Amino acid sequence: MRSIVKAVQNASKINDWVNIQNEFDRLLKAFNKAGAIVEREGVPRFYIRALVEIDDHLKDSLVNKEANKKMNALVAKARNAMKQNIKKVIKPYEAELAKFRENPVDEEASEDEEAQKQAALEEEEEEAADIKAKAKKDKKVKIEDDDEEKQKAADKGFTVVGKGGKPLDLTPEAFFGKLKEIHEARGKKSTDKAAQVETLASLLATAATPYQLIRVLLVLLPVRFDMIPSAGYMTTDMWRKALTELKQLLDLLDANPHITLTINPVEEDGEPEPEHIVDRKVTTAGLAVALPGHIAAFVDRLDDEFTKSLQNIDPHSNEYIERLRDETILYAAIVRAQKFSQAAGASPESHDLMVMRRVEHIYFKPDTVILVVEEQVRQIYPKIVEKLENPVDLVASLCIGLYNSKIDRIRTRALLCHVYHLALHDQYHQARDMILMSHLQDTILATDIEMQILYNRAMVQIGLCAFRIGAFREAANALQDVVSSGRMRELLAQGMQSTKFVERTPEQERIERQRQLPFHMHVNLELLESVYLTSAMLIEVPHMALHVHDARRKVGSKSFRRMLDYSDRQIFTGPPENIRDHVVAASKAMSAGEWKKCRDYIYGIKFWSLLPHVEQTKEVLARSIQEETLRTYIFTYSPHYESLGVESLASLFELPVSAVTSVVSKMIINEELHASIDVASGIIVLHRPAPGVEMTRLEYLSGAYADKVSSLVEANEKSLEARALLLGLQEQQQAQAAQGGSAGGNGRGGSSGRIGGGRGGANAGAGNGRGGRVGGGMRFRTVVAK
Repeated sequence: MRSIVKAVQNASKINDWVNIQNEFDRLLKAFNKAGAIVEREGVPRFYIRALVEIDDHLKDSLVNKEANKKMNALVAKARNAMKQNIKKVIKPYEAELAKFRENPVDEEASEDEEAQKQAALEEEEEEAADIKAKAKKDKKVKIEDDDEEKQKAADKGFTVVGKGGKPLDLTPEAFFGKLKEIHEARGKKSTDKAAQVETLASLLATAATPYQLIRVLLVLLPVRFDMIPSAGYMTTDMWRKALTELKQLLDLLDANPHITLTINPVEEDGEPEPEHIVDRKVTTAGLAVALPGHIAAFVDRLDDEFTKSLQNIDPHSNEYIERLRDETILYAAIVRAQKFSQAAGASPESHDLMVMRRVEHIYFKPDTVILVVEEQVRQIYPKIVEKLENPVDLVASLCIGLYNSKIDRIRTRALLCHVYHLALHDQYHQARDMILMSHLQDTILATDIEMQILYNRAMVQIGLCAFRIGAFREAANALQDVVSSGRMRELLAQGMQSTKFVERTPEQERIERQRQLPFHMHVNLELLESVYLTSAMLIEVPHMALHVHDARRKVGSKSFRRMLDYSDRQIFTGPPENIRDHVVAASKAMSAGEWKKCRDYIYGIKFWSLLPHVEQTKEVLARSIQEETLRTYIFTYSPHYESLGVESLASLFELPVSAVTSVVSKMIINEELHASIDVASGIIVLHRPAPGVEMTRLEYLSGAYADKVSSLVEANEKSLEARALLLGLQEQQQAQAAQGGSAGGNGRGGSSGRIGGGRGGANAGAGNGRGGRVGGGMRFRTVVAK
């Protein structure tokens, strides 16, 4: 601050008001930062001297009118701003300024005095350090004896000194006064948050009654949250301390039911009763009192900070695993807060918030994990005597209770979590019916982004569930919007799209990162792609074989068709390496009727092990590959046969005769195949359509060739017409035709036999004149003969 004052003085010497204004703003900021020191030791004398000097210099500058006329506009503007600013700054220190003006002290004397004070302070610190070192050597007293000494010192009238050498008054009046002072200082710029936490921790250690403990905890928890930087997250140690203090607060509230918490405290008429008197009444007489506080808000903030820490920790490190272990104690605290809010008669909204937090921690987990967590909760809080439920029933009971909530957002999130959990347990039809009856798919775009992310996760899980039970068409429909979009990571909040394709501001990027889900909640994206492409293969390959000659055939999966077209354009194709290569190779094998190769290529995808009940899923998948390859084979080769044997098809595709008969019967019923089955002989008789009803391969290629030639001719004619108009050939031909007609009608054919340059001229020359004299008659007679 002294250097800033020196800069102000230098700027005053050259009358540079712009620099004076800038340095004065710096001085005010530095003074506000040193608020704690100023409050303890008073306003420094050099600061008062600087204000006096600036005020005097401003008055002198305003008096000099000739200099004001020559002053630059920018300098005059800065001076006028200083004139308004100095009035506001000087007003609280008018007494100090008047006292200084009566007895001014120059800067050198002030510096000498300050040096003497600093020397005296250093001597005191050295003496204190010597006493402290001596005390450490002689200290051999237990903690209980230390507490007794503190109590004796308080009885004798001594003041206990806390950390940092600050006196800590233990009287009830001073206790609650200090608590009120810390509470009112929250949010101010000059507040030292670390010092506040330290003071509150000391007050918590010295609190003697439950009322005092609860009051300190209700202030300490918000102050801890205030220490979190805006772009960061709470450290693990601080988070665990806050969670311990929340547990202590819940224990105190359970042990003292006459002390309750409320969001909207009732304001009493008149002067409020001092808190130390209220403390005495609550402690001795059990007076019922409601304190301002909200347990649900504390739990929400702790849960959010836990999620932020997981987002910022490397998921492949041991630190992430260690941090994830804290989820159990956090979940236990949420369950404890839910039971407390239910027993204390809290508002339904607060209770629903706690239940929703509990659901969000377990809806995506397997049953074994949920059972282990619930058992550990009962070990941490033995008072929870509820019977351990089946995980499916537990999630269902919690979500059904939330369906009656007054908050729309909670009802919707509870529904999506319930659907996700049902799909996780292969209850596809129940999950599908719930999401269809809610009509959520019609209004999901109007909700917030977090809700849309949860909806995408639920739909993805429904698709995986349909795939596991063999409903491949439903699986493809459920996964198509997410997988085909090319933005799977972004839609599922499992990553961010590359900035090469999307431009984001730093604020948008920060918000996007806050939406990301922790790594242990992710759905494997390669597994999703494998499931979708395999389902699309089982649907599209038979459809392509059925409509091989239909140019306007409906395309079910455009991404799958593009993938096949790209593969067909490749000159050289090596062995499959990734998911797409395996699916393309399997599709070509299915088109050729080689179901074993198709099955082996699909089994070669390494992500099937991530599916639950993988062996059962593979059996269902292999049976579907056999049946769809059979359909593709019949569609492809039926034009070349008059009949097919059911037993030969069954042996070729290793299916039971009944299964082959069932597949062919469905094809006939759906009018996909014109045939009939002779059950007695086991033969499929293929019916030939009338000529022109169904095209052969040759007819299809001939028609395609004719269409291409026709379009080519039409394009050539259009280009020729455009060129003729451009060069003026058409007008020239019309002029020549008109001249030839007039010459042939009124005179001879011409001297060179070139009569008839136009068609009209040739005919006229033939009727009324002779032929040409030089070899033109031959041509003329030829024309006449024709």
